[in-house]
Amino acid sequence: MLRTALIVTGLTLAFPAAAAAAPASVALTACEPRERAAEFEARMDKVGGAARMKLRFTLEARKAGKGWRRVAAPELGGWRTADAATTRYISSRRVTALVGPASYRTLVRFRWLDATGRTFARSRARSKACWQPDHRPNLKLRALSFEGATDYVVLVANNGRSATGPFDLELTGFPTQLLASLEPGEERLVEVPGPPCQSGTRVTATADPLDVVDERRERDNALTRPCP
Repeated sequence: MLRTALIVTGLTLAFPAAAAAAPASVALTACEPRERAAEFEARMDKVGGAARMKLRFTLEARKAGKGWRRVAAPELGGWRTADAATTRYISSRRVTALVGPASYRTLVRFRWLDATGRTFARSRARSKACWQPDHRPNLKLRALSFEGATDYVVLVANNGRSATGPFDLELTGFPTQLLASLEPGEERLVEVPGPPCQSGTRVTATADPLDVVDERRERDNALTRPCP
């Protein structure tokens, strides 16, 4: 009975000692909302008895009001193994094309293997989060005015964070016009000739009336003004 107790005690003490001596960490080294990117760096030190060290990155995302969940990130790949002579393994990874609004972090799993390939110690760590805003474009009609008897002038803007691509502009009772893409922060005055605006009626201008452009906000695409 005593011999059995000693064996069990030896096994219980051996694994926590290895795990406690297995330092590993991961850090958020760059958060770049303009580039829709984030960079992470993982570090792990060799411990006694380790013939190889391995680590694996996993990307996690969280949207407002929701919990963290795993998301695909091809740049992170699978398990990565350090050279046998490595005493400190450092691995950096950059993820791109992040879609906001959401926060992103990485979970890294660490493994220490002996000469037979058996994992005798393991650890995990999570980085700080990188916030990515909504990167989509946003068409907004800023003004609709009447110039002379037959000219209508529309001021349309893109106050989003990416280009809109070509889009349509429609005025009530007028043929639809196809406009060139607007860059982020760009505004454009569009003159639309047409019949005289009749007093007592209203004219509505609508950007992207068929909702072809995937926008951050759709409720500011139209503007209505009464005829003078």
